[in-house]
Amino acid sequence: MKVYCLTGLGADTSVFELLQINHQKVCVEWVPSYPWENMTSYAKRLCDQIDTSKPFALLGVSFGGMLAVEMNKHIRPERTILVTSLARRSELPLWIRVIAKTKLNRLLPSFLFGANPRWLILIFGIKSERGKQMVTKIAKTSDRILTKLSIDKVLNWDNEWLPDNLVRIVATKDRLLPNPVDTEAYKIEEAGHFAIVENSEEISVHVDKILSGLN
Repeated sequence: MKVYCLTGLGADTSVFELLQINHQKVCVEWVPSYPWENMTSYAKRLCDQIDTSKPFALLGVSFGGMLAVEMNKHIRPERTILVTSLARRSELPLWIRVIAKTKLNRLLPSFLFGANPRWLILIFGIKSERGKQMVTKIAKTSDRILTKLSIDKVLNWDNEWLPDNLVRIVATKDRLLPNPVDTEAYKIEEAGHFAIVENSEEISVHVDKILSGLN
């Protein structure tokens, strides 16, 4: 089965390099984003990269998980796996919803988004040298305009619908997008938001378990 992987905000597909699963990984590439389109319409355009003629799964990390939920409104994966992500607007932490109301993000110039990796390392709770190096590279090479527009889509996201094929993998020390209380999930203990890299072996085991029997 093909597993279509969607990475996080501003990140590239290198975050999936250490994900070793017994299925074919296909990384969904970002396409140009427009200021007037919302999360749903952007997700619909990403669906063009999915081969729906055979059973498939979606795996989304962080922002990619939110998009994977939205893609379910247009296509029907066997499973939708969220890794350190959220599925509904009501699950967003309070500080994000406050920023959404002030619309402060729209006043900031594009070059500020991803310009300094230090705060990312801190808020992601990154401990490994590999993780720090990868985030630093991502911060320096990411498309600032795409990142800014994507942040705006998150802040204006209004989804409260949950697909019935949804499975979550969460990090217990995720400071950025903490798992909602009482939500059923596979837990990566003592892991932070960058668990897809720093805890890739454990996540790989969980993904294979979730997809077992679906081939």
